[in-house]
This record gives sequence, C-alpha cells and structure tokens, in this order.
Amino acid sequence: MKKLVQVFANLVLYGVLIYFAVESIFVKPDPWFAFVVCFLLFVAALITMIPGLHAKGISPGDYPYED
Repeated sequence: MKKLVQVFANLVLYGVLIYFAVESIFVKPDPWFAFVVCFLLFVAALITMIPGLHAKGISPGDYPYED
C-alpha cells in the first residue's frame, strides 16, 4: 500500500511540474522559471531512473560506517 501511495504522489508531483513547465514556456513565457522547472524535472527523472542515487536504509542518527 505504501508503494502505491508513493507512485501516486510522484505522478501528482510530476504532473504539477509539467503543468508549470508548459505554462511558463507557452502560455506566459518566462524563460528563467521555465529553465528552473525543466531542471527540476530533469533531476527528478534522473534520480528516478538511476537506483544508485536513492537513499535507502539510512535514517537520521545512523551512520553508514563504523567509528
């Protein structure tokens, strides 16, 4: 169930970013805002596609190494 909620949340967030990208490129042209939104979309897609960039198994207070 948790994975389904995460997938739905990602779809909503990507949808909002795509909406802002289309609006800032075509409806009300704003090159700087369009660049920022497209950069955020690129980074989000890159992190999603490369599993090695996901932070798994580390929580606040835990260190991935021994002292």
